[in-house]
Amino acid sequence: MLTHIEICPRCGETSAVGPKLVLIDAAPGPEMDARTVYHSNLRADDVKAENRREPPLEQFLDGFYCDRCNRGFVSEEGLKEDRRQYCCH
Repeated sequence: MLTHIEICPRCGETSAVGPKLVLIDAAPGPEMDARTVYHSNLRADDVKAENRREPPLEQFLDGFYCDRCNRGFVSEEGLKEDRRQYCCH
């Protein structure tokens, strides 16, 4: 459970940010078309193991939602440093 509020990465404010359960993309498996792996901003394998839920719920993370930007996000602290970054929004 989150005990703090993060700054929205888009607008830089905290006033419209609250805790939210966030759904991210699944980690790619052998059955996934390799071309679709790069259509994701954040995948389950980009999250530190201690911040993931047990399968089959590993795609659900405790995160945040900014009502001003209508965007969900997760804390950078819970993500792997060496994760893949495909685009910048």
